[in-house]
Amino acid sequence: MDRRVFIKNGSLALLSLGFAPQFISKTVLAARSRQKVLVTIFQRGAVDGLNMIVPYGEEWYYKVRPSIGVARPGQEAGAVDLDGFFGIHPSMSPLADLFHRNELAIVHACGSPDPTRSHFDAQDYMESGTPGVKATRDGWLNRYLHAREHADATPFRAVALTTQLPRTLQGNAPALAIAQVGQFGLRAGNQTDMMQSGFESQYAAAADKVLG
Repeated sequence: MDRRVFIKNGSLALLSLGFAPQFISKTVLAARSRQKVLVTIFQRGAVDGLNMIVPYGEEWYYKVRPSIGVARPGQEAGAVDLDGFFGIHPSMSPLADLFHRNELAIVHACGSPDPTRSHFDAQDYMESGTPGVKATRDGWLNRYLHAREHADATPFRAVALTTQLPRTLQGNAPALAIAQVGQFGLRAGNQTDMMQSGFESQYAAAADKVLG
């Protein structure tokens, strides 16, 4: 994924902070002081793993994919070499540098142990983290947040850049869905200004603790 596209679609470009409520701006900027931040991207739909991370060193790859296989490194539209056996699709070439700097790990040929042929069930199992169990109400990320709760935790500890809270973050632990940072705010009728002012004062005094 193009980093610039991700930032733009996620509405976290610095320009957007100028239009966000002050306490939201302070929350986002407070993240700079944090050393560990987990970012998860769930791509809904399907992906051809063998054409994304190409086993160009395996002859059978080209025997069974004579027309759709990605060419070897050095050839036209060929894969970008990773380790002499695997390569990455040329459209994802910026990630190769991260791999060579040991800042990116690729877990290949993995998936759910549940044999369902339903795309929707498989997607739900990935987000709940309980393959084969449809009754699970919370997502795996929310269970993690719940297991690691602490006194300073706030809803801004977990933020989804979507219009609705994704399945992974649904559960008892607090989390927020913010599709557009600039449009995020409090809605409390004729008390809105007072409530927003109170939040801004609170986070101005403790911005370094906002993300929990």
